[in-house]
Amino acid sequence: MGNVNGDSTVTDVPAVAGAHNAAGVGVQGTSSTGFGVRGDGQGPGAGVVGVNNSAAPGGNGGWFESAEGEGVRGWSKNPNHGAMVGVNTGGGAAVYGLSNSANSIVGESQGPGAGVVGVNNSAAPGGNGGWFESAEGEGVRGWSKNPNHGAVVGVNTGGGTAGFFESAEGEGVRGWSKNRNHGAVVGVNTGGGDAGFFEGNVYVTGNVTVRGDLMLEGADYAEALTTTDDTVAAGLVVVLGGDGEVHPCTRDYDTTVAGIVSGAGGVKPAIVLDRQDNSAHIALMGKVWCAADADSAPIRPGDLLTTSATPGHCRRVTEPARAFGAVIGKALTSLADGRGFVRVLVSPR
Repeated sequence: MGNVNGDSTVTDVPAVAGAHNAAGVGVQGTSSTGFGVRGDGQGPGAGVVGVNNSAAPGGNGGWFESAEGEGVRGWSKNPNHGAMVGVNTGGGAAVYGLSNSANSIVGESQGPGAGVVGVNNSAAPGGNGGWFESAEGEGVRGWSKNPNHGAVVGVNTGGGTAGFFESAEGEGVRGWSKNRNHGAVVGVNTGGGDAGFFEGNVYVTGNVTVRGDLMLEGADYAEALTTTDDTVAAGLVVVLGGDGEVHPCTRDYDTTVAGIVSGAGGVKPAIVLDRQDNSAHIALMGKVWCAADADSAPIRPGDLLTTSATPGHCRRVTEPARAFGAVIGKALTSLADGRGFVRVLVSPR
């Protein structure tokens, strides 16, 4: 044991040591104005070291408590060392902060460095650089006062996604801008790929302005027309009924023809106007597959097509005088005889 004055010249012998064999305090210092206990290290050793080697769980290496000030303040004057460093070799958290009302952990930087930095260099997959969770508020809030920097920025140099957002109930991503000159969501691709990719329907309530090429995967442009007829299906020719709905055609050269129902052959429309329930998507322009009957005349590419007496089928125009107002388009493929499907370039007239 070191002497009571706190001086020792022997290595590994403490200048002051206290031992308590019961449950009391080994060393206690009390001061009404200054430090209760102070440790000054003049060499590479620590000013104060707390070690708990008890086999009982839950013992702390150090306990610091303050009624008004910081519970612990760490101060480092070396740019290569943290003011406070937590290391846990037992698999638990290196630093744990708990507050009943205020911020549990606050990081503040007065220089170019980050206020808080999380780094995970584990070789095991799935380790997070940071994990933030909230029961009521935002999981993460980013705030920037510089117009040249984003409030939240994600960068991935390993070939993966820079940002991934998932929601069980609400929007996966919501962008909100109060400036009419900036988009709420902006996608930029300088590598020649797509600036945006959406899998599923896209719903727009305002105007859409396109300043470049508009590439749509569908093959036709369609209009949604009302029908409750269960026999109306993709690829059929439909006519306008007296009830205001569309039904499969049943007559040759029917001038009440509305068009061909889009979607046959797995080819979906690129654009559908006025989408609604109880409707069929009738192609107004583009290419669709259509049910055809070639028994009256073989169908060849370039032939004009009209309605057929075979329900829902088209046929080749063989009487041009009767076809005025009943033409649905031109054949792009052939059907020598019988019934089948032909590809049609839609051009009603």
